[in-house]
Amino acid sequence: MEYRRLGATGLKVSAISYGNWVNSDDKDTQDRNTKIIQKAWELGINFFDTAEIYGDGKAEIHLGHALKTLNVQRQDIVISTKIYGGDGNDFPNSKYLSRKHLIEGLRNSLKRLDTPYVDIVFAHRYDYQTPLEETCRAFDWIIRHGLAHYWGTSEWTAQQIHQAIGICDRLSLHKPVVEQPQYNMMVRDRFEWEYESVFASGYGSTIWSPLYQGLLTGKYNDDILADGRFNNSDNIYVKHFYQQILGDPEKRTKIQNQLKQLGEVAKELGVTQAQLSLAWALKNKDVSTAITSATRPEQLEETVKSVQVVKLITKEVEQKIESILSNKPTTSLNFKQMAPYPTRRDLYV
Repeated sequence: MEYRRLGATGLKVSAISYGNWVNSDDKDTQDRNTKIIQKAWELGINFFDTAEIYGDGKAEIHLGHALKTLNVQRQDIVISTKIYGGDGNDFPNSKYLSRKHLIEGLRNSLKRLDTPYVDIVFAHRYDYQTPLEETCRAFDWIIRHGLAHYWGTSEWTAQQIHQAIGICDRLSLHKPVVEQPQYNMMVRDRFEWEYESVFASGYGSTIWSPLYQGLLTGKYNDDILADGRFNNSDNIYVKHFYQQILGDPEKRTKIQNQLKQLGEVAKELGVTQAQLSLAWALKNKDVSTAITSATRPEQLEETVKSVQVVKLITKEVEQKIESILSNKPTTSLNFKQMAPYPTRRDLYV
């Protein structure tokens, strides 16, 4: 395993990390999560991510229980959670980024995780209803009172991040230090272009969906709709993903062809397509860690090998991949039009 600094901080995180959103609602989640997390730790993964909204709080309970079974010191594990969406409670103050919900929401998360603090607490989305200064002051309070070591943002715009940093500088508050954005071969515009100035200032990143909802694993190269997952899922994000990205036959055919060509590149290198896709993301100097998931412990063994595949992606291989993707960001982007998922503002406002 490779360990990287989280941006300009001194915190070290494994290049591959584990997030438990995917398994948060399954009946057998606890036992399965425990086995997967034990395997993750065995493989050198030290960073574990969850959120108050995953499984309406159940994901935090599962993660907390699983981490206890490792019998290791708390200082050796890096835990993050995200506050914004609530834990199934739909009362007006049980969501968003008010001082009330940030502090009470995090305290509830800590109880579910059974830990006195998290290493990183994220603002799961930007809150258009709460003054940004109130949010910044609340996160500062959280850090000063030992409930978290760092705070970060998730799917905020570069402008929003810079505004938060500016407020914190002006008021001598603890600044946000890390962004959790989607980043993969198919979704790269915001990460590679919009965030350029953010990363230049020392901001870290914990990227999610590096395998693009599983499409980049190679499993769907012959038929994206093979197992019915994108048609039958009850998850709002998976449904939106299918409707917006795969619902268009022309777009679906284009992606299918790209997946097959990427599969050929992986075959030439003697690696799996999932390993190639993860290694491609990890090769980006601005990626601190890639959050992955798994439904079986053995899947993580193959996933972790992607760290070693990074060195196989030479300039020639990069050029070949770029010719297949043909989506290198330009300066003429419209981020509102290309958002692949509904924002929290879309869901809750």
